This record gives sequence, structure tokens and C-alpha cells, in this order.
Amino acid sequence: MKRVERCRLIVDPPALGAWNMAVDEALLDAAVQGNVATLRLYQWDEPTLSLGYFQRYNDRHQHAASSACAVVRRQSGGGAILHDRELTYSLTLPPSHPLTRDATALYTAVHHALIQWLASRLASATVRNWQLNLNGQPSRLAPSEEPFLCFQRRACGDLLLESHDSAAKKSAPLAYKILGSAQRRHRGAILQHGSLLIAQSPAAPELPGWQELTGEPLPLGELVAGVVSQLVELLDVDSEPAGFPAIIRDAARKIEQARYSSRSWTARR
Repeated sequence: MKRVERCRLIVDPPALGAWNMAVDEALLDAAVQGNVATLRLYQWDEPTLSLGYFQRYNDRHQHAASSACAVVRRQSGGGAILHDRELTYSLTLPPSHPLTRDATALYTAVHHALIQWLASRLASATVRNWQLNLNGQPSRLAPSEEPFLCFQRRACGDLLLESHDSAAKKSAPLAYKILGSAQRRHRGAILQHGSLLIAQSPAAPELPGWQELTGEPLPLGELVAGVVSQLVELLDVDSEPAGFPAIIRDAARKIEQARYSSRSWTARR
């Protein structure tokens, strides 16, 4: 199969949850059919709770702060995510790309690449001495025991912001998850999408973001440029800024109507 040499780059305006999930699925289909890689960066029109593929819909009532928020179900697994003051990325790779061979290695590699850019932002942090690390300890909890929210869970490869203050070391270290991702495979291709918490959302007040923890803003334009530069280098491809080809946009509309806008999909468990 022909080597992937270019990566389509899409930076989207905020959109509703059903559309965001439909586009990611359409891009995964396109990775299979067209041997094309796509890096997409996007945000959300309104605070939206996305449920993992296997989560029960009624469990969303466990989280009172997001009770008035829109809900969508992802095609990927994991815990629920409150999408609000964040940057979301999706990376779709065709079967021919070498990083599709090991899903765990891809997860870790993407997070490690983003550490390299984010670490440079810590130099001016004013609140604590922080360090970015990948979580190396698998969860000891059974699936039924895991917290409802993804960012309260811990999986190997999650990106943690950890305190290294001497006072904190006398007790349990402070560690906050600020980036988590999930994956879906389809006919040899892979979708990995994830969220970087820029700031705390009123609909998830228990989850501080980068801004609250470090005392420093994370300007969206700089963040987008940093994510793009790091992931394009990781993929070893040339980036190609692009809008949506009409065929993918049409496919996403059909997927949105058939699945992500349907209550039978969202509340199916």
C-alpha cells in the first residue's frame, strides 16, 4: 500500500456535538477509502457532555453540574467528557501509516509530543512548580468502579500536570489530568481524539484546567499552532491546510442524522 506522505489539516469553528462526532466518523471512513491522514482541531458550540461508547445513559444523572448540558455519545470508549473550555483534536490514520500498528504506542506518542510543546509554557507559571508527565500506572479499578468523568480516571499514557512543590511532597503529590484521549479502529484505520483542558468549566467545576493550575493563560491560536507543529513532526508527513471535501461533508451529514442526532443512539444503554 502506498505510503502516506501528506496530512490534511482542518481547523474547525465551534460546532454542535452531533456534528463534531459525525465528522470524526466520516474522516475515519475516508482514511480507509482514500488512504489519507487527517488532523482536525475543533471546539464546541455549547457545553456538551460526551458519553463513552459503553457508558449507560442514565449514569449522566450522577453528575449534577452538567444536568442542563447537551449530550452526545462517542464512537470511542472511556468515561464522559464535559466539552467546554478546551481544544479537541482528532487524528485519523489510514492502515498504511506505521503508527496504526500499535494503538498503545500511538496514544503515548501523541501525548508525549504535546508535552514537548506544553513544557515550554511552564517556565512562566506563577502558582506552583509543575511538571508534565505521562501516567505510568494502570487503573486498579474495575470498569463498574471507575468515576463517571474521564478526567477523574487514570489510564496509562494520560497527560498529568503534577506539583513538585516541596510542601506538596510531604503528602500525596498533586496530579491533575489535563489531556485524555480515546480510540476507535475501523478496517485497519484508526481514529484517536482527545481533549486538552484549557480552563475550568462551570459545568464541571471539579476539574481545573491549565489556566487555574498554572496561573497562566493558554492562548488558543498559540495552542493550535503548537499542536499542529508537534503532531505533523510526529507523523513524519507534510501538512496540507484544507476545508472539507464535499464528499466528506455529505457523508458527515448522513452520519449525523442517522446516529449522533438520534436519541436511540445517545440513550441506547
